[in-house]
Amino acid sequence: MASTSTLATSSNSDGSAGGSTKMPNKRDYAEYLPLHRAIMKSDWDEAQRIISKDKDALTAELAPGRSALHVAIAFQVGTRKSNDFVKNLLNVMGSESLPTLLTRPTRLNPLHRAAIVGNVEAAKMLVDRKPDLLFIPDNKGFLPIHRALFNAQRNTYLYLLDASKTNILLSTKDGYLSPFQGKTGAKLLTNTITSGYIDVAYELAKDYPHIARIEDDRSLAPLEAIARKWDVYYSARDYNFYQRFVYRYVPLKRNLGYTKKKQDVENQEAYDDKFAAKCIRNSLYSVIHKIYVTVWDVVLLRVTHIKRLQEEKVNHKTALMLLKCVCEEVSKLNTLSEIQGHYLSAAILAVKNDTHEAIEEITAYFPRAFTVTSDDYNLSQLAILHRSAKVFNFLVNGVSHNVYESRCTTDKQDSNLLHLAAKLPPIHKLSIISGAALQMQRELQWFRAVENFVPLVLREKKDDKKDKSEKNHKNDKETPIMIFRREHEDLRKEGEEWMKTTANSYTITAALIITIVFAAAITVPGGTDGDTGKPIYTLRPSFIIFAVSNAISFFTSTTSLLLFLSILTARYREEDFLYKLPKRLILGLIMLFLSVTSMMVAFSATFYIMFGHGKAWVVIPVAALACLPIASFVTLQLPLLSDLILSTYGHGILRKLDIDR
Repeated sequence: MASTSTLATSSNSDGSAGGSTKMPNKRDYAEYLPLHRAIMKSDWDEAQRIISKDKDALTAELAPGRSALHVAIAFQVGTRKSNDFVKNLLNVMGSESLPTLLTRPTRLNPLHRAAIVGNVEAAKMLVDRKPDLLFIPDNKGFLPIHRALFNAQRNTYLYLLDASKTNILLSTKDGYLSPFQGKTGAKLLTNTITSGYIDVAYELAKDYPHIARIEDDRSLAPLEAIARKWDVYYSARDYNFYQRFVYRYVPLKRNLGYTKKKQDVENQEAYDDKFAAKCIRNSLYSVIHKIYVTVWDVVLLRVTHIKRLQEEKVNHKTALMLLKCVCEEVSKLNTLSEIQGHYLSAAILAVKNDTHEAIEEITAYFPRAFTVTSDDYNLSQLAILHRSAKVFNFLVNGVSHNVYESRCTTDKQDSNLLHLAAKLPPIHKLSIISGAALQMQRELQWFRAVENFVPLVLREKKDDKKDKSEKNHKNDKETPIMIFRREHEDLRKEGEEWMKTTANSYTITAALIITIVFAAAITVPGGTDGDTGKPIYTLRPSFIIFAVSNAISFFTSTTSLLLFLSILTARYREEDFLYKLPKRLILGLIMLFLSVTSMMVAFSATFYIMFGHGKAWVVIPVAALACLPIASFVTLQLPLLSDLILSTYGHGILRKLDIDR
């Protein structure tokens, strides 16, 4: 290995960011092509031979704006061979020269490059040699830790965060930036939140609370960033009954975040002790509690989906604590205008994203947030326009003083809440429900819910449009139901087509089953007695099973056929999508399922009568195979049936929120 030699550095010997943005040597790329190939092959012997002949090769551009060290850091990230090459390069370079190795025109130093590609080992070597690199910004003012965030390099980011805290005193040099101060710190916090590292963001907000009160260079405040991250809250998840049950009782971790420190989440809910609290009255509480904790620990180690639910619960609780922490800091600002600058956009985003947890906290800390408007729409109007059911329930049921104001509120066109509910929502909100028919049903549910909420006098009130482009201004005025029919005409047609196509397919299936079971009833298994005309096996249990199941199959399939035919011949008014059509489809599917099941039972009984006499072993494979079409029908059609039932008979739009989860 060549002996260590310190290269000449720029005049800025302390390695600050004030050096030239150009490489010290700009020879033709072709001259250093052999060195570039040696780096790509991780051939240090060849690279050492080239460098020993030409010391300028260490700082020359091997690729546009990139030195040998930049190329080596990015190549084969994380491999031992590649990092050994980086180590060898650093051994022959002087540490003072590292800050001057900047790419053109972005001014990325080697640590920026390691952060971008996620090379943690290279980052550690660079920080060990020259920790100043942590605080040298590029041409856009981004530090290496920011670049790691932007490129979703979590491990590199966490290392650079710890290294920055350890070497923070170096950030006081001229031209350097501290990642925990001013807009640079706000940028770090907002981007940590945006990247989804909520646990780390919470620690940042606790350790450096002042950055929660600062907007970054994009005028993005931390409060807006956490309100924008709708997917980190419980309300963003659509858990089924089993998942909700596990979520409710699974204990939280005692350690949150990427460190081993105990977090405030223990104070909020270290364990959900509702089960153990029932046993507190007796002396066995401690034993029961220990068993409770032990069982959960064993389950979490072995059951993957439960462990995932626990991690999600931890993340949800941490997001709420981060939100409270940020709101607490923002409330310490001196002027109302500064405070409003933080919560205005955050409240609007929370309403549009239907994140009721965020709007609850924001309005709790800043009561004036109830008066926030966007495009002249207040929070209640925005909740209806964006179909934010959870937020609307909170504004209606959770805030008593807001109910009476909301019921009669109108916009600049004199449109009340029912007029707004009659309009089509944004496409991404409409697409949450699959299927045009169910979308139409959901829209009707919204319209009916708001109709029951507003005063009677406003239900038939016409709006007052100011658009003069039409021939007759009077014709512009519409009642809520007129707007609903106009706006939803295309959706109604799509729902009609979907309903007819679905019903037509099931009609064919039901007709085939009717044909089969009717034929089976006429030609009974085993034949009939020539003298009496009665079936020969009338008294056998297997024949009774056949007769009963065949009759059930015939009647249920006939009923399902009539239900599907009624769907095909319906008039398809808007109101029909609310209950009438979905109810017929639900009953038709249930009848069809019973028909298929009983037909399989009838076939199995027939098979046993004909071929299983004295051969009991025949029953087992026949019964197993008979379950195949039944299981297939359930697997393929149950999701549709469950969606129909939940959408039709589930909770409505206006209901009390389950705040005490």
